[in-house]
Amino acid sequence: MLPFSLPLVVRPFAARVALASRVQFRTKMTLPKPNTQPPKCALVIHNLPKVAAESNKFRRVLFTGRHSQLVIMTVPVGGEIGEETHTVDQHLYFVSGTAQVITDGKKKEDIATGDHVIIPAGTLHNFVNTGPTPLIVTTVYAPAEHKANTVHDTLEQGEKLEDEGKDDPPKWAKE
Repeated sequence: MLPFSLPLVVRPFAARVALASRVQFRTKMTLPKPNTQPPKCALVIHNLPKVAAESNKFRRVLFTGRHSQLVIMTVPVGGEIGEETHTVDQHLYFVSGTAQVITDGKKKEDIATGDHVIIPAGTLHNFVNTGPTPLIVTTVYAPAEHKANTVHDTLEQGEKLEDEGKDDPPKWAKE
């Protein structure tokens, strides 16, 4: 028995078997190895929300392209992303949890699971976890914002590496 109901769609038997076997045997998602060179082909990440939820790192880069970067984040209870301003656009999708977005140091809005927030380049912003569980977020920077294989355990570690110039995106990602 599948752990979910399929839409009412007629599928060939072979496709149903392939789908069922893929769903039944994937109990833990595999993190893709981050690319440190310009990508040469497409990357497919199955069930990104589950991959993000299984990461216990504050920040983990999954993919860096020439014009964008995919990152997953886990913000602890009571934690925050940290007030910042980027020179790039940022799209954030909230996989689970609740938060408050603060823009320009004063405007506040509540965020919940399933919300998507777009932060244009130059906008001062912060996200504060207001819920009883970790805040799980996927974010796309366009262009890249971090080193291609970045993994930060904590906000403080990330800020330190950024301040030291050790978390800059690869030159090929800013072309």
